[in-house]
Amino acid sequence: MRILLTSIGRRGYLVEYFRQAVGADGQVWGGDNDKYAPALHFCDESMLLPEVTGTAYIDRLMALCRKNQIDMVVPLIDPELEVLAQRRQEFYDMGIMVVVSPPETIQTAFDKYLTYRFGKDNGIAVPETTVTIDDAQRLFAEGMLKWPVVVKPRKGSASANITYCKNQAQLSFAFENTPNPMIQQYVQGTEYGYDIFCDRSYQPITVFCKRKLLMRAGETDKAVSVNDAQLTQFGLKLAQCMKIFGPADVDVICDSDGPKLLEINPRFGGGYPCAHLCGADFPAKLIAVCNNNTLPPETNSYPAGVYMLKQDQIISPTAENLQSIRDWN
Repeated sequence: MRILLTSIGRRGYLVEYFRQAVGADGQVWGGDNDKYAPALHFCDESMLLPEVTGTAYIDRLMALCRKNQIDMVVPLIDPELEVLAQRRQEFYDMGIMVVVSPPETIQTAFDKYLTYRFGKDNGIAVPETTVTIDDAQRLFAEGMLKWPVVVKPRKGSASANITYCKNQAQLSFAFENTPNPMIQQYVQGTEYGYDIFCDRSYQPITVFCKRKLLMRAGETDKAVSVNDAQLTQFGLKLAQCMKIFGPADVDVICDSDGPKLLEINPRFGGGYPCAHLCGADFPAKLIAVCNNNTLPPETNSYPAGVYMLKQDQIISPTAENLQSIRDWN
């Protein structure tokens, strides 16, 4: 089997996880639009790809997969998911499993206000949220919003452009200076992250939960696994209500009222290694799905108290190594 990880960036650990899962007879390929992406140097084959947002991206990716007999494509960044979801059937028609959820799932996950609406529609607790100043004023008057609140982009990522507001002046300024803004109740509590895995029929296979110890640029840097019945049931309900294929990274915050959904990322999350250390092994599950094997549910079977602490790894490729990363055209 040949597996292609696209927009691979700094995720060398994922290359190693997939290599362990695919075995000695398989290969793990990597693609990125930056030849200096560190994880490319862990792959069996590496190549430069066009910008994900470029008009030629999908056609060139398909041509690469067809010529090199790629069996599975695993996208790793948000902007790639939307374009792949729209054309995933074309990959399937070529016999290539592209690991992406349906377009409506991607749309709901990328727009944090739609994520809020998804929660409300399915009885999943979410912080009160609105997209207009006038509606925020009404919610304050009704006691449904209280200071402080958070202003954030509906389609933001990496925790960018998030402002915490304690009064009306701060709220007005932040709302006017945030792209495509929304207003959300600030919740004081403990942050948790889920690593969820669903099969081709969107049935939940894995619901793993970790407590976040440290975040960096929106990515979990330090975490510890938990095994809590309330959190497991919350994650399971979410997975049952949303059509997810493959891995998803879900953020929640837990206060005295219980967990509340913050956002959904239908891809490998930065905190996935914690789940892997506990035996979740999503790469092996993807290979099993690609081979049309049936996976048994494992929604409450992982140990608590397993810590994940990330560190940077230094790579020093030679000029020849860099030149070997060819441009795919």
